[in-house]
Amino acid sequence: MDTPFLIPIFGIVFSFVTPMIIVLIVFLNKTKQEKYRNEVLKAAIEQGRELPPDFFKTPQKPKENLLRTATFFLAFGLGLGLFFYFFFADQGQGLIFVFIGIGQLIAYHIEKKHKKSGEQEGI
Repeated sequence: MDTPFLIPIFGIVFSFVTPMIIVLIVFLNKTKQEKYRNEVLKAAIEQGRELPPDFFKTPQKPKENLLRTATFFLAFGLGLGLFFYFFFADQGQGLIFVFIGIGQLIAYHIEKKHKKSGEQEGI
């Protein structure tokens, strides 16, 4: 049996199936966590125990550090650009990440100035 025709089929199928599997795993994990939380709440009610107030709060995501992500994208873009330049003699690869990093660096400096002006005004 000649199998070269299977390679494009698997490539197309897996490129659509893989994201669906990832979304399914995230959804199932979130559902499992919520189910566990409800079981704990149910058990506490049945036993007449009080839960701490923190139990009902949803965990907050930490605020993203713009300077850190800007530095990451700059370094990643430069590294990718140098890699493609030296190994494939192709310029321009990785520039999108460099520009993302530059944009985030600019946003960091604008946010920093905005915070300083807010502190001076007493906000």
